[in-house]
Amino acid sequence: MDDLDLAILRELQRDARASIADIARAIGKPRTTVANRLEKLMEEGVIKGFKPLLDFRKLGYHMTAFVLLKVRRTRPIAGKSNQLILVEKLIERGVFDGVWIEEAHIITGQYDILLKLRAKSVDDLTRFLIVHLASYADVVHTETCLALITVGEERPLPL
Repeated sequence: MDDLDLAILRELQRDARASIADIARAIGKPRTTVANRLEKLMEEGVIKGFKPLLDFRKLGYHMTAFVLLKVRRTRPIAGKSNQLILVEKLIERGVFDGVWIEEAHIITGQYDILLKLRAKSVDDLTRFLIVHLASYADVVHTETCLALITVGEERPLPL
């Protein structure tokens, strides 16, 4: 990763829809150089893809919640912890009647899993917490935090 790669990445973070010509002009390099570097960054997995930033509220998801889960520890199954198996099941399904699991993390500390949820309503979030999560026998305790204000969620990575 050199200064040219970082310059390209900064431009893409500023505007992921920028054309190769626009990026080349902004950083003062030839289009072919930028195109080759961009292809290399994608092949190496530095750039994993391009996706739009969505306004969740305009799509009906008015709540952001963080749910901490304490999970009963069992022996690994096929080399996977039950925490990982639970996270994979939740992420695979993704949407639960007005609740979307945006992220899931296996974490250290008092809890085992952290979920970032988007919910359309308090009723949808409540149903997810007390009906759906309760259906997993390994979930022994949860704690939910509602985000009141979100700051910096779409900040670019400082390159």
